[in-house]
Amino acid sequence: KLLNTLYVMTPDSYLFSQNEAVVVKVGGTEKVRVPGHTLEAILCFGNTTVSTPLIAFCGERGIGISFFSEYGRFFGR
Repeated sequence: KLLNTLYVMTPDSYLFSQNEAVVVKVGGTEKVRVPGHTLEAILCFGNTTVSTPLIAFCGERGIGISFFSEYGRFFGR
């Protein structure tokens, strides 16, 4: 594991898992696809939607997901 962290800071982002990867879409357009085995954590800022299967995907692989306001106030993980 490379101990990488994915920061999602773009408003109205949608995160989901597909083929062992974490995919980020904004406005229906795929912006990034990151292989799950390279991630240690995902940090979501502002209005970000995370699919339930992605939460299960991350839980099975030990990938932490944390949520923050758009200004960085911690909400939960």
